[in-house]
Amino acid sequence: MKSKIMKSIQNIIAGIAIITITASCTSGNSKNQVQEKTSDSITTAQDISPANSTIAQTNTTVSSNAITTTESSPSETAQTKAPVAPSAKVVNPEPARNTITTTIFNHSAFDQLLKNYVSDKGMVNYAGFSKSKDKLEAYISSLNSINTSTLSKNEQLAFWINAYNASTIDQILRNYPLKSILDIAGGKVWDQPLPYKFNGKTLTLNDIEKKILLGGDLFDGRIHFAVNCAAMSCPTLQNQAYTSENVQSLLTSNTKAALNNPAFNKISTDKASLSRLFDWYKADFIKAEGSVVNFVNKYSNTKINSNTKIDYLEYNWSLNGK
Repeated sequence: MKSKIMKSIQNIIAGIAIITITASCTSGNSKNQVQEKTSDSITTAQDISPANSTIAQTNTTVSSNAITTTESSPSETAQTKAPVAPSAKVVNPEPARNTITTTIFNHSAFDQLLKNYVSDKGMVNYAGFSKSKDKLEAYISSLNSINTSTLSKNEQLAFWINAYNASTIDQILRNYPLKSILDIAGGKVWDQPLPYKFNGKTLTLNDIEKKILLGGDLFDGRIHFAVNCAAMSCPTLQNQAYTSENVQSLLTSNTKAALNNPAFNKISTDKASLSRLFDWYKADFIKAEGSVVNFVNKYSNTKINSNTKIDYLEYNWSLNGK
């Protein structure tokens, strides 16, 4: 009896031991599975990390003032378990800072007409010019397309001097044949509205010369020797168009040529018979250089002084050509 009881107790203890061992094994397996899963997660994160770094570096390597890119968001990266090819998105490139937009107008059409019909001495073949009247009109009409506020100062000077000279020739051709520009509009051609628009506005020759060229920021006393009134006593019309590149040199060379040409100015130390321009526009020459004497001496080979007797030559309004 006693032996049976002891055997039962041993069986019970053995059963408890088996249960304990089983529980332990189950717990161990669970821990191993958790560790393996945790290890998998860590490995995945490590695999993703370099890709994230590559994307961030690639997406932020852009020009500081030209291209803007976007970086991948953390949520997007976390969902990706493998490296991804970098892809930068360009959105509305920002224009370069501190840049100035200017317009350069091409005066080659007018330049070619002047070369064809104006001599080196400024004499105009109006009869020949009339055959290309449509080309001249097309050139002047094209000037209306330009917003002159976008032009540099030299571009503006060239633009308006060319506009004046082309419009003067156009007035002659519209009334050709004639002997003098004074034959147009009762001698008031300069106050007559031109048949073209400039910056969308209707102007006169006087508007261009006195208000735009001489009445504002473009003022320069030398302009009087660049704009041409189609008369023999007017400073020589150049057989080339003005451009931003040549306008300053031509303004100077024109002024020097006029002041040193006896046909326009007869200058000696004792006496100076000057172009009537120096009488009509005395205020401009004073504004430019302080006095007429100072202006003359700046560009004339022969110098005068305050004691030099000055008078003015008669102005020949005959047409500067045929």
